[in-house]
Amino acid sequence: MRWLGVDPGEARVGLAICDPEERVAVPLEVVPASAAYPAIRAIVEREGVEGVVIGLPLLPSGDEGDAAAMARRLGARIARGLDVELVYEDERLTSVAAEQQARDARRAGPSDDLAATILLEQFLERRRTTNPGAGGAAVDATA
Repeated sequence: MRWLGVDPGEARVGLAICDPEERVAVPLEVVPASAAYPAIRAIVEREGVEGVVIGLPLLPSGDEGDAAAMARRLGARIARGLDVELVYEDERLTSVAAEQQARDARRAGPSDDLAATILLEQFLERRRTTNPGAGGAAVDATA
């Protein structure tokens, strides 16, 4: 199953995609937040994406704040407009890890697509360990 990872932000949204066998996630692109939904819709249609994993930026306490509300609004729009499975994934550490990877690789520019890749890899790993051999079950990490 092909999944699209979405790292939502106030200014930019990072996107990553996995192969149909759910083995490898790769950075795809960074789009302005105002263009996120049209970009996601185009990728879902073009790439045959069946599921979208949206990063849920929880507070250190685990509660949801304004950023999580913004991510849930994007998720609601995706759920209304696209016929895909939708999952939220705790993304508290993905941006920090992506910034470190970008520094290590001496990569210039935003690391939002790397954060989306890390988020998607985290989700895929949980699917593999939840149900080995079957890809695992999609789980709302906030439940």
